[in-house]
Amino acid sequence: MDTVGQQLIIAAIPGLPALVFFVLALFGRYIKEGAQYVAILGVTISLVFSGFALYFVATGEPIDFAVNWIDLGGGGAFPMGVYIDGLAAVMLVVVCFVSLMVQLYSGAFMEGDKRFAWYYAVINLFTASMLGLVLAPNFIELYFFWELVGLCSYLLIGHWFEKPSARDAAQKAFIVTRVGDAALFIAIIIFWAKTGTTSFQGISEAAQAGFIGGSLFTAAVVLVFVGAIGKSAQFPLHVWLPDAMEGPTPVSALIHAATMVAAGVYLVARTYDIFVQSETAMLTVAYIGGFTALMAATMALVKKDIKRVVAYSTVSQLGYMMLGLGVGAYSAGMFHLYNHAFFKALLFLCAGSIIYAMNSYNLVEMGGLRRRMPITFWTMVVAGISLAGIFPFSGFWSKDAIVASTFEEHYYVLFGMALLTVFLTAFYIFRAIFMAFMGEARTQGAREAVESPGIMTGPMLILAVLSVVSGLVGTPVADYFADFVRPSEFAVETLGVEPHEFSIPLAVVSVAVAILGIGLAYALYARQPERAAALARRFSGLHTFLDKGWYFDALYGATFVRGARALGRLVREFDRTALGGLVGGVGRGALGTGGFLQRLQTGGAQNYALFILLSVLIIGVIVGAQYAFLVVAIIALITIAAFAVGSRL
Repeated sequence: MDTVGQQLIIAAIPGLPALVFFVLALFGRYIKEGAQYVAILGVTISLVFSGFALYFVATGEPIDFAVNWIDLGGGGAFPMGVYIDGLAAVMLVVVCFVSLMVQLYSGAFMEGDKRFAWYYAVINLFTASMLGLVLAPNFIELYFFWELVGLCSYLLIGHWFEKPSARDAAQKAFIVTRVGDAALFIAIIIFWAKTGTTSFQGISEAAQAGFIGGSLFTAAVVLVFVGAIGKSAQFPLHVWLPDAMEGPTPVSALIHAATMVAAGVYLVARTYDIFVQSETAMLTVAYIGGFTALMAATMALVKKDIKRVVAYSTVSQLGYMMLGLGVGAYSAGMFHLYNHAFFKALLFLCAGSIIYAMNSYNLVEMGGLRRRMPITFWTMVVAGISLAGIFPFSGFWSKDAIVASTFEEHYYVLFGMALLTVFLTAFYIFRAIFMAFMGEARTQGAREAVESPGIMTGPMLILAVLSVVSGLVGTPVADYFADFVRPSEFAVETLGVEPHEFSIPLAVVSVAVAILGIGLAYALYARQPERAAALARRFSGLHTFLDKGWYFDALYGATFVRGARALGRLVREFDRTALGGLVGGVGRGALGTGGFLQRLQTGGAQNYALFILLSVLIIGVIVGAQYAFLVVAIIALITIAAFAVGSRL
C-alpha cells in the first residue's frame, strides 16, 4: 500500500469515533436507539484499520509522519503527527477491541436510558481521545488528547448526574486528576525551555547531549510521572478511581481496562528513553508502583460493593505495571497492560451482569447466583483465575514476568511486596466470587435473578476466551510479545537489563501463593462465612481502617478540601469587605463630590467671581513668589470687575 493510503487508514482510526461523536451529538435525538448501531459501526471499522496498522508495523518499519501545526519561525514549531511502533500498534487494537465489546454490551445495559444517544456519543469521543493519545509523537499533541480523555471521563462518570453521588464522583475525578495534569504541563514547559522541542525522541536525544540534566532533568521526569500517577490512579492520587464506580458499569469497564487509567502507564512506556536517564525517576516509578499494588489490594479485602472490589483491583494491577517499568521489565509491564485489558473488562462486565439482574451492588445481598446465572458465574471465574495469575491463564504469564524481574534484578523488598500482593489479589477476587455465587440466596432479588441477555453475555464469552489465550503470545516457547513490544537499544544499554529466562521455581512459588489465597477465601466465605464475620468483629479496627481506604479521603478532606474551602471563604470575605468596600467607597465619593459641586451651582455671578479669585490665588502660589506682585494686581483687577458686573446684575 502506498504512503498516502497508509496515512489515510491511520488517520481514520481516531477519526471515525470522533466523527461518530459529532453525528450523535447533533442528531442523536432523532436517531435515538439507533445510536448504538452508528457507534458500533464506527469503532468496528477503527478496529479493522488498527489491525492494518499492526500488520504494517509487524511487516515493516515504525510509521512516522507529521505536519507543522504552529510554526514559530526562528523559535521552532509544534507539529501534529503520528508515531506507531509495536507498543502503539498493540494499544490501538486493544483500545478499539475493548471499546467494541463495551459498546455491544451497553446496548442492553443502557436500554431505556433517557440520554442513550449522548452516552454513545461520549463513549466514542472517549475512544477517539485515547487513540489520539496513543498515536501522539510529542508532548503537546499527547497533552491535548490527555485532557480530552479527562473531560470524557468526567462526563461519563457523571452520566447520571441527577444522583448527588455521581456528580460528586465526577467532580472528584476531574479535580484530583488535574493535580497530575498540572505537574505534566510544568514538565512540558521545562523540557521545551531547555531543549527547544516537545518531541519524545528529541527530548531524549537532547538529554543525552547534555542540553538538560542534573536535578532539573530529574524533577521534570518525576513531574511527568506525577501526571501518570493522576491518570493511572497511583498513590497518592488514587482516591478518585473507586468513587468513579458511580458511572454506568460499562463505562467502568472501558475506563479501567483500556482508556483513562491505561494512559498513565502508556505515558511512562512511551517516554521510556527519557525515564531511563534518571535513576531516581526509575526508582520512584518502581517503589510507587509496588506500594500502590500492595496498598490497593489490602483495601479490596473488605469491600462489600462488587464494583469497588474490582476498582481497587485495577489500582493494584496498575501498580504492578508501574513496578515492572520501574525495575526495567519494560516488555513485562506492557504485556500485563495488554492481558489486564481483557480480564479486567470481563470482571466489570460480569459485575454489570449481576447488577443488571439484581439491581444491587452489595455482595451481602447476593449469594446462590451460580445456578441462576451460570454464564456470568463461569466467565467471572475465568477472569478471577487470570487476575490471580494461575497457570496457564493469561494473567499468569505477565504477572509472573514482573514478579520474577523484581527478584532477578535484586529488588528484594519489591519482590516481597509483589508476592504478598499476589496472595491478597487471589483472596479478594475469589472472596467476591464466593460471596456472590456460592451458598444460598440471601435476598429476594438474588432468588429471582436470571441470566443476562445474549447481547451482554456474548462480549463476556469473547473476553473470557481472551482471558485464557491472550497470554500465549508471551510464553517462554514463543515470546512474540517481547520481540514486538520491546524497549529501544538505548534503554537496554542504559539500564543494563537483559530479558530473563522463565523461572520455574519462581512460577511455582507465585502460583502456590495465589492458590493459598483462593483456598483461604473458600474457607472463610464458602465453607464457613460466619468465621469471616467473626474475624471482622474481632479485628474491627483493622477492618474499618481498610474499609475506609486507609482514611485517605478523610485525610484529604481534613487538609486539602477543608483548606481550600477556608481559602475560598477568606477570598470571598476579602472580596466583599476590602475590594467591595473600596469600589463602594469610590462610588460614594463620586456621589458626594457630585452633590457638593451641585450645591455650588447657584447661578450667582458673585459666587462665580469668588471661585475665580480662589483659583487665581492657587495659581499664584504655584507660579511662584517672583511673580507675586503681578499676580496680585491681576487678581485685584479681576475682583473689581467681577463685583462691578455683579452689582449691575
